[in-house]
Amino acid sequence: MVDELHEVRSRAKDRLKGICTVNKVCDGASTRFCQGQKFGEPLGLGGVGKGLAFTANIEALNAIKLKTRLVTEHTEPDLEHVYFGHSVSLPIMPTSLSGVKASMGGPISELEFATRILKGAEQAGTIGWVGNTADDGQETNGIEAVKKTGGGIPIFKPQSNERLLELIKMAQEAGAIAVGVDLDGCGSTNWERAGKPVYRKSTKELNELADSTDLPFIAKGIMSIEDAMACVDAGVQGIDVSNHGGRVLDSTRGVAEVLPDIAVAVGGKVIITAGGGVRTGFDVLKLLALGAEGVLVGRPIVRAAIGGGADGVQAQFDYMRSELRRAMLMTSCKSVDDAGPQVLDR
Repeated sequence: MVDELHEVRSRAKDRLKGICTVNKVCDGASTRFCQGQKFGEPLGLGGVGKGLAFTANIEALNAIKLKTRLVTEHTEPDLEHVYFGHSVSLPIMPTSLSGVKASMGGPISELEFATRILKGAEQAGTIGWVGNTADDGQETNGIEAVKKTGGGIPIFKPQSNERLLELIKMAQEAGAIAVGVDLDGCGSTNWERAGKPVYRKSTKELNELADSTDLPFIAKGIMSIEDAMACVDAGVQGIDVSNHGGRVLDSTRGVAEVLPDIAVAVGGKVIITAGGGVRTGFDVLKLLALGAEGVLVGRPIVRAAIGGGADGVQAQFDYMRSELRRAMLMTSCKSVDDAGPQVLDR
């Protein structure tokens, strides 16, 4: 598995030449090739502005410490979890990725990219999320990939409610497990460059979208208690705590900083996922302990899909699974549901 991931990352480095140098640690440091002001050029895989929100995610996770606890009865950690009624073998999922042409240099098609992610996630025993791109004629490729692979969670940019209602209906007919809107996509540089409007959403508009489908509806891009509670009021079933990988608003706090307060505020009224700067299974345990019920991974999955296809995505998840198991073993954490503040060293 390790050797396979080395090969996958090596191929990704070649195929993402000029976009991503596939460093050993993807930490958003200011010296990284992907970072820095773009002055109108495509954002690539870096962060917007100075890239401070990208690095904030990494720094926030790095500041959280795990507590070693070993003098307890030995049990094999149980990584299985249930997400919206669907059993998964680990609480890690790919986030809603898209924009192969706009952000990744176009090494493969948008449909192939989405299909690789969904298939790889399925092979790893988890659920794939996919986004939708602003590229002409490819806006529904995520839905097509869901139909092709037999499941997944498509997340749409916040277009007009009229268009979103159409996309949600299409996704349900395609066999999606859940649907949602990437609320912070209203700051997407790719959609702006393509001249396609995206909007903030009111509680009333979110309620209309959530009520339009029998599927669980997810609001993605939540970074404040105010937005979290507004989503609860709108009747959504899930929220994702995320700052879009630091790609839409510079100088935000890291996801791991805001997650605990949001989790307390919503009080179990919605299912919480979170993602931002997640690179290892150890990072996953930290976010679970801070209040997430599932953890989303972004940039590592981009490289895995580009460099190794569905098998590369599976290899990435399998490697993170082994790290999460080790993290749980070393903190006496018996199961995903058992992952709480007691595993943290404050």
